[in-house]
Amino acid sequence: MPAVFGNFKSGMVKSWVMHPFITIVRSRGLVSWLQAVILCFMNCDYCFMKRIPWVFIFAILSMAACSTAQESPSEPVTKAVSAPAETIDNEPPDTELPPTDPDVMYHVLAAEVLGADGDFAGAASEYLEAALISEDPEIAERAARVAVSAGEWQLVALASDRWAMLDPSSLDARELAAGSRLREGDFVGAEYQLAHILRMTSNTPDHGWRIVIALLAPVNDQARANKVLDRLLEEFDGGSNASALFARSRLAANFGELEQAFELADQAIRLDPERADILAWSGRLAVNLGNETLALSRYQQAWETDPTDEQIAMAYAELLKRNNSLGSAQKVLARLPDTPDMRFARSVFALDGGDRESAESLYSGFSSVEYKDPSSASFQADQSAELLGLQSEAIDWYEEVTGENSIRSTVRRAFLLAGLGDIEDARNLLVQLRVGAESEIRSQSYQAEAQILQEAGNPEAAFQVLSDGLKLLPEDVSLRYSRALVAVGLGRLELAESDLREIISVQPNNAAAINALGYTLADLTDRYDEAEELILLAYELQPDDASIIDSMGWIAYKLGRLAEAESYLREAWKIMRNAEVAAHLGEVLWVRGQKAEARSTWQLGIQLEGDNEILRKTMQRFGESP
Repeated sequence: MPAVFGNFKSGMVKSWVMHPFITIVRSRGLVSWLQAVILCFMNCDYCFMKRIPWVFIFAILSMAACSTAQESPSEPVTKAVSAPAETIDNEPPDTELPPTDPDVMYHVLAAEVLGADGDFAGAASEYLEAALISEDPEIAERAARVAVSAGEWQLVALASDRWAMLDPSSLDARELAAGSRLREGDFVGAEYQLAHILRMTSNTPDHGWRIVIALLAPVNDQARANKVLDRLLEEFDGGSNASALFARSRLAANFGELEQAFELADQAIRLDPERADILAWSGRLAVNLGNETLALSRYQQAWETDPTDEQIAMAYAELLKRNNSLGSAQKVLARLPDTPDMRFARSVFALDGGDRESAESLYSGFSSVEYKDPSSASFQADQSAELLGLQSEAIDWYEEVTGENSIRSTVRRAFLLAGLGDIEDARNLLVQLRVGAESEIRSQSYQAEAQILQEAGNPEAAFQVLSDGLKLLPEDVSLRYSRALVAVGLGRLELAESDLREIISVQPNNAAAINALGYTLADLTDRYDEAEELILLAYELQPDDASIIDSMGWIAYKLGRLAEAESYLREAWKIMRNAEVAAHLGEVLWVRGQKAEARSTWQLGIQLEGDNEILRKTMQRFGESP
């Protein structure tokens, strides 16, 4: 079964000034350049040029006047006025003053224009040109971040190098430089940057090692990633302390070596039994290895070592709840400070325990308690309202959210509006969201709009929205994946296969795409051998993924291996209770003569997703009424 759907916007010159602006910039004469500066300054909502103080504009005016006077002999020279030298010398240094070099500003302005037109690669290139001739680290930083938006990792590496050179104290610059080089396969350059990160975090080595592991974790080449880690450990830790073992454990887990990862974590705990983060990590590994008793013990130790750590407390509480200890879970959360996040979490646990009154009381507290971050409180309040079924109130709360959660809030507001039947307003919100936004946000908005249309029973329109998105973002994998799934539902198997194979060609370890293709071939064609090969590959990559386990069961069923099919599908059903897994498991049980259990499984699926078409059609094929 395939998994389902799951800035540069500020800083741009308004579209109606775009063409005259370009014309002016391209002339590159001093007066023309000045005109461009003023035009950009007057018409940018939030661009780099907004940093320019008006006093600087007037200084350039004087320069322009002087230049004009020299070019036109008929004009009196006295019109050119210079400031007295002593006045300039006595001016305090202004670290916020942007570069005055016309060439720098030309490239900055050109970048803003290109970005406004959606050419992020071109914008990144122009920003890099500016950064290389400027001494301003903010320009280099902007070059690096725009290059990230464009997916131009070579430009990211160059820009982040320049950023780090201009601002040696910037940890962000080093992280970006290391990450971009790892993506490009430059392990030597990445190691150099990682070593810098460890030196910069020598007072907080655990933090430094967490950064290193986070950067090494996505690397596909396990052997080379391990070599880099080994050299860093030898240089900075000797490879024998708890932090070093913790780092080795996390990298081993990333490459699927869970037992090795657990053993390394155990060794680290023996060296430092008071490390709450390592104890919690060991608990997480124990869960993945199927030993929840040990996991509970490790999480308890971690929590008792640091009861104020929200992540540890939440993980421990979730594990307690899963093991039918909801009361104990609530006691764990009760010891945490009353933050918006924790208030929402307590509401969830209260509802899970059937205590709606407590959940409503916690929700009402969002209006009466003054939090340090009102926007965060609004975001959690709207989620609580949504959880309680108060859609209209949730919509109101979502409108108040600003900052880092504003994008998510807008998307959720769109879904709520759609749920209330206001499809057009929902779509308009998402269309507005992507105007001038960076590529990731635009991708999210296209996918959200498509999902709304899909859920509204209009898959053709959903398909068109995703296709429109791919015209602008042809390399966006998530958009292409979403379109492939919609195409399958529309019976456009050739296009779906083409989309999925394109994803696999650029991301050969994309388990979701591999599984989706394998499942589609198994379910809708007779290409079973090819389907099984694909699904097995996906399973090797992600053996704990319920969707892939379901696919393993389904291809086994198609090939007549019923006992094997039942085993896989029971495992998938245990991990993920949804209608499609219920349909598959029920069908296998029915064919194997276990009709009573098949019926009960189907009915459980109906309770979960009563409108699921796959489940309903399956039941009807066997003469059962949904």
